[in-house]
Amino acid sequence: MQDCPRVKNKRLREAAAALALAQDTWPEGNLLLAGVPEDARAGLRPWFEPFAARGGDSLFRLGHTITHVYFPVDSAIAKVGIDRHGAMAESMLIGNEGLLGLNALLGDGRASGHAIVQIPGRCYRIDAAPLRAAFESSAALRRTILRYVSFRVQQAAQNNLCITKHPLGQRLARWLLQAADCAGRAELRLTHEPIGMALGVRREAATITLLRLQAAGTIVCARGRVTVRSRAALQAESCECYAALTAELRQMARDIQGR
Repeated sequence: MQDCPRVKNKRLREAAAALALAQDTWPEGNLLLAGVPEDARAGLRPWFEPFAARGGDSLFRLGHTITHVYFPVDSAIAKVGIDRHGAMAESMLIGNEGLLGLNALLGDGRASGHAIVQIPGRCYRIDAAPLRAAFESSAALRRTILRYVSFRVQQAAQNNLCITKHPLGQRLARWLLQAADCAGRAELRLTHEPIGMALGVRREAATITLLRLQAAGTIVCARGRVTVRSRAALQAESCECYAALTAELRQMARDIQGR
């Protein structure tokens, strides 16, 4: 039986990523990886490997030792809190602008929360030990990572403001824009359930709000997919948090690229 075009394209992308590493070139598609200084690249390059992030997979659990650090390319990973009843809420979405596993570099090496793949796609991952050694030995790499830490602090503060002060419709528009930015594409492969989890509401509330946006022509909902049809219209629906986070992200990119 022949593979469908979508499966073939996926396999070709994965093969290209593996070939790029086999040819001893630096992995691409992630802002922080692009900012890794030359003095650190030679020692780190052999440790990187392509990783297929599958939707719903758990990469970290609270308190577990971080063995790998992940750099998303066209996937998005959520940092998630879970209460004793099993209810989940997303605190942060990480995509091609950053990395997952900061505590392996800055803390005691244990995960500070759960990490779940929200949008499936490609990542690069690296063993935590060589990256930590490079972080400790390269001043330029430390500056890059610490600039990202500063962005994460701002992101957490802005997300908290958004969750506590802004209505669901604005928060959903902001989250969809961020998710599209994280994955680098308009089509997001996810269901309404994780969207509700990301916003701290029931799936039914997320569905009603998504359908309102679809009726306005802003997005298109299909089985297991949400596609951003008009970014301009979605930005008009969003609160000011998206603009604030985007401005901070662009400043971080300028700072990293200027090093």
